[in-house]
Amino acid sequence: MKKIIEVAKYEYTHHVAKRRFWIALLGIPVGMLAIMGLSILFSFMSFDLEPVGYVDQANLIVQEQQVPENLGFFDIFIKLIPYTDEAAARADTENGTLQGYFVIPSSYLSTYSINYFSNKQPAGDVTNQINQLLRDNLLFQENIPNLDRIMSGSQISLESLDGSQTSDGTSWHNIIVPAVIGIIYFALVMTCGGFLLQSLVEEKQNRTMEIMITSMTPDNLMIGKIIGNLAVGFTQILVWALILVIGAVIFRDKLTFLSTLDLSAGYLAISIGLLVLAFIVAAGLMAIIGATMSTMEEAQSINGLMVVPLMLPFYFFNSFMTGPNGTLPRILSYFPLSAPFSLSLRMAFTTVPAWEIIMVFAILIVSVVLVFWLSGKAFRRGLLEYNKKIKLRDLFVKEANHG
Repeated sequence: MKKIIEVAKYEYTHHVAKRRFWIALLGIPVGMLAIMGLSILFSFMSFDLEPVGYVDQANLIVQEQQVPENLGFFDIFIKLIPYTDEAAARADTENGTLQGYFVIPSSYLSTYSINYFSNKQPAGDVTNQINQLLRDNLLFQENIPNLDRIMSGSQISLESLDGSQTSDGTSWHNIIVPAVIGIIYFALVMTCGGFLLQSLVEEKQNRTMEIMITSMTPDNLMIGKIIGNLAVGFTQILVWALILVIGAVIFRDKLTFLSTLDLSAGYLAISIGLLVLAFIVAAGLMAIIGATMSTMEEAQSINGLMVVPLMLPFYFFNSFMTGPNGTLPRILSYFPLSAPFSLSLRMAFTTVPAWEIIMVFAILIVSVVLVFWLSGKAFRRGLLEYNKKIKLRDLFVKEANHG
């Protein structure tokens, strides 16, 4: 056990001390924030946020437009400016001060029709603001019981015919947690798994592995390396979580959807457990690749194939939304490399039977044991053959024959 801890400690400090670790650690959240910022910027650039004027010939507007106290990053607000003279409103529209204006005719209470003047069709946000202003003034001082509740509309919940899927219309918020889990998992495998793969191939090439093997078993060496890289991964997760918490605190008024998130302790525990086990499986596969390849170029070419199973849930995202308990989402939940995002996403949209969750964990645990066993076999066959590439097919066949 002492030797395993020493290997894990060396592996951790060896990677954390390198510049590439800190580039990956800070570069990923900074890159994600930059992408989100650009997305928000381009979204706002696509909207016309210029105000809209109006002329009230029916003397209907006695309560001006309500300006919201807090606007989220994704909220659009179009200011409606009153004019007493239609000519002035038209002039401001022509010179670009307004994107358009509308006239409330004196006959509005009998026709409920208004005229909108502009050279372009009003966007949905504009018409919503106009209708909200008219609605508020039509109902102003009207003694209607439960008016606010009526105006907020009915809550429509969807339930599938078999009763397995329910939605209250706000379930899109629930994808935030599994999406974060999926992104973190992908980043961990590509960074920490990549560190493990590179260190194995380099140590095999420069033959330092031969010296290490003389003082410990291949299994202990492999376990220590995986534990060390797992610690590197947890360091990344803690730093990223800290950045997310700080960002959520600073921009809590702008991230209005956070108040609707339902983060149960059980859900988070299951998601994190899946993440850890799946990462160990991926790290074990990296160890097998590193032990059987003779050069880093060969290892990276095969390592690139791991991106496909990691990304499968993203490719079939629509299947999870329309049928989270369907055949494909279930298969991806049972597959070790896609389990973290798949099962977390299913749990966000529907109730997953307890036996399925237990089965997914059982499959992951068996996979962990299997990759540990195969990694030990690969180490014994490949670590000392520093200039020779071992085929994975030969590893399985020959070890099975000798077993």
